[in-house]
Amino acid sequence: MWVFLEMRTILLFACLTALYACNNQDHPIQSKANSPYPSYVIDLLKEIDRFPDSAALRVQLIDTMDSLNLTKDAISQIDSLIKRDPGNYGAWFRKGELAINSNDTALAIRSFSSAANIYSNPDVILTLANLYAAQKNKLALELCNSVIAQKPDRTYIAHSYYIVGLFYANTGNTGAAIENFNTCIQQNYFYIDAYLEVGWIYFDQQKYTAAKEIFETATAVKPTDARGHYWTAKCLEKLGNLQKALNAYQLAFNLDNSLLEASEAISRIKAAKK
Repeated sequence: MWVFLEMRTILLFACLTALYACNNQDHPIQSKANSPYPSYVIDLLKEIDRFPDSAALRVQLIDTMDSLNLTKDAISQIDSLIKRDPGNYGAWFRKGELAINSNDTALAIRSFSSAANIYSNPDVILTLANLYAAQKNKLALELCNSVIAQKPDRTYIAHSYYIVGLFYANTGNTGAAIENFNTCIQQNYFYIDAYLEVGWIYFDQQKYTAAKEIFETATAVKPTDARGHYWTAKCLEKLGNLQKALNAYQLAFNLDNSLLEASEAISRIKAAKK
């Protein structure tokens, strides 16, 4: 599950900065003895005690807590900001991100919906649409169509068709899914995930030759993406071409040594060839 981050980073920071600047009466965060936090988090808390209106420190604290999987603490920090300024788009959006990190889809939807009610831009609309698509909720289609109707740049249009494709794939309408993934690719030739989704549909349908062709196209578009090579290898293995499958698995593993499935497949094929 993704969230559109790059295009709204500056806006989010600006929103949070405005929020802190308007709340110079905030009570400082008090660090506690025997704190469960690492020393550098305690240091951040102490700095915020000294400079409670510092936007940079607060954002750093939230991001640090998030990176340490202290997501509930980070959400608590965001909640205190929202309480003081419930109309701040950036705070609601960040809360949605944190909710996604904690696998709380319901909270993420509520948070992004609140952000969208404040500032309905394509980033937040498509983030919501993606969450709804995962839930097989037709609101995903409505939201994507609303973005397409705005005629933004091709990046957003490609995202929209990709999410529509996900909705149809999740609801079993593979024909409509493939059509929308292909439209996504027409808008953005380098949209690797759309290629992979089409390939996975064909693979699940046991159309291994068709799937292989799609995955090979994905590897041609982005040779450094291990996923295309890995799934090409799986198709080759299904088609009985073990040597080529072995080579593709090896390439996938070389590109991403966290692909344990590729390592296992390499061992399996080598053992079978003895």
